[in-house]
Amino acid sequence: ERFKPLARESWTNSPQGGGRSTPLLPNMKCLYEVLGVARDADDETIRKVYRKQALVWHPDKNQNRKEEAEERFKEIQNAYEILSDKHERAWYDNHRDAILRSDQQYQGGGSFSGDFSGSSARPRDVNLYQFFSNRCYNGYHDGPKGFYFVYAEVFSKLAAMEVDAYRQRSVQEDLRELDDFPEFGNSETEWKSVQAFYASWLNFTTVQDFAWMDEYHTGTAPNRKVRRLMEEENKKLRKLAKREFTESVRQLASFVKKRDKRVTKYQ
Repeated sequence: ERFKPLARESWTNSPQGGGRSTPLLPNMKCLYEVLGVARDADDETIRKVYRKQALVWHPDKNQNRKEEAEERFKEIQNAYEILSDKHERAWYDNHRDAILRSDQQYQGGGSFSGDFSGSSARPRDVNLYQFFSNRCYNGYHDGPKGFYFVYAEVFSKLAAMEVDAYRQRSVQEDLRELDDFPEFGNSETEWKSVQAFYASWLNFTTVQDFAWMDEYHTGTAPNRKVRRLMEEENKKLRKLAKREFTESVRQLASFVKKRDKRVTKYQ
């Protein structure tokens, strides 16, 4: 008889969106739906539709509903920026369902969910997908909800999670020394520090062990053979989750770099 898996929570914010499926939120929109194009639309079609939509919803042409137009125009710009970039579109396509399941309140909030202090901070608690959108910040400034404030907080908390995980694991394991995590900084941060930040995070690898991804409790194995099978399955799940989280963080760094005015200034 095949061994029974552990009961698993519904993890809306996990890197894999694991556990039971979470219904798509009614107010969340697929980027293809935002532009009104098919998911297999070619670049030229996306470009033409974007230009048409941008003209229709440009705030200057909608003075009688300016607030609505500004929000819609921003939404259209975000969809086009992602879908017109070959790399970002591919990543979006692979993560579309998880992104659409992202908690609605964070699409314009720009903050992490839950308690991220100490050992409670784990990748499964983090909804990174909310930050792959220009809707998580409002303008390129250092104030609350500004681009530099929001992403400084994001990467600061990601770094804190890694440091906590390293400290916990290093008690029982012989780990290599953890590299420093350069800070994101603010709008006035010098170029050298900005370069160091992206050089580090674009090559990020998590030290989290993803033990919570285990599907089988090896202590319940009836014999050594079954226990080994359980361990192998758990190891595969941990490896997959670790790779997915690492890739998501790297992709976020790439997403932010492309939109960072400090970077475009020197390119």
